Amino acid sequence: MDPRQIRESLPSSAEKIQLDGTFRTKYRGFAVFLICCALLLAAFAFSAVWMNRGGFDWFFSKNENVGTETGDGTDTGFETESLPISEDGIPEELPTDATPIVSMDLSYPSLGTSYIHNETVYAPSVAELLSRPLTLPNNTDKPTVLILHTHTSESYLPKDTAYVTSPMGDLTYSRDPLQNMLAVGETLTRVLNEKGITAIHCTVMHDDPTLSGSYERMEESVKKYLEIYPSIELVIDLHRDSVTTAGGEIVRSSAGISGEPTAQVMAVVGTDGNGTDFPHWEENLALALQLRERLNQNGAAVCRPVSLRNASFYQELAKHSLLLEIGTAANSLEEAKRAAILVGEALAEMIQSLQT
Repeated sequence: MDPRQIRESLPSSAEKIQLDGTFRTKYRGFAVFLICCALLLAAFAFSAVWMNRGGFDWFFSKNENVGTETGDGTDTGFETESLPISEDGIPEELPTDATPIVSMDLSYPSLGTSYIHNETVYAPSVAELLSRPLTLPNNTDKPTVLILHTHTSESYLPKDTAYVTSPMGDLTYSRDPLQNMLAVGETLTRVLNEKGITAIHCTVMHDDPTLSGSYERMEESVKKYLEIYPSIELVIDLHRDSVTTAGGEIVRSSAGISGEPTAQVMAVVGTDGNGTDFPHWEENLALALQLRERLNQNGAAVCRPVSLRNASFYQELAKHSLLLEIGTAANSLEEAKRAAILVGEALAEMIQSLQT
């Protein structure tokens, strides 16, 4: 039984048993003898367990919790100790309050390259969009790409976390720019600039003070940047996703590439399905589909199926826009950065191919 259930089952005030003087005098010696026997048996049992489990090494390994910083100096205190792993990747023994993390390929190659997660009434031709010529920015002297974050404080779990014992919402948001989406955006910005594509990074915390109103604050930032830098033709809004299985396990996305573990990417494309004046949304869909095709070449499986939505996500503001989910909350920051590098390299190749 859980200790909390035991405590709750006790009466609010324990009954006091009164022993008369005759009982105390006659049986005191016998009671002391029983207590001593119980103590000796308990000591023997504990010493046996202690020696079988490895003494001090066992004691400290079972009581060591590894926490992570949320950015405001608060230790989240969730456990990441090493446990025996079953064939499906789930630790064989978990604390009763633990939620396991499983690694999955979310690219669903069996669905084919023509599959779109379509929540709209539209039925776009994927074949036509994959072959459609793109009109990406080709001015390398001025800023052409803007990278920003609607939900800037979204973050990730520490590397190789096997399970969590706290709500994910408490563990995967951070105000620390070295731990949240700003770190991923900085990586993507650096790669694009190194490849000759002039990109700028907006570091405004759009979900400050709350998540509510984040998109409206992001809209204001995009408008200001486009006013200052009219040469910007591509706006990229970087997020991270959150995925669970039907059984409640938390999903870590896993790209099918050799080398270091890498998070997977998903493009979310908005439309005019919510009544927004957005006549060029198919251009963004063509860009997202062609980016997915490039990222998944040679069986890499870096990119998940494109998600087509009714909301516009303010993607109508720029000539081209992408909302990219980099990994899930169960991925590590390192895995997300590796995915951002691949996205930057693929985008640079696509843009530069139009400049020749």
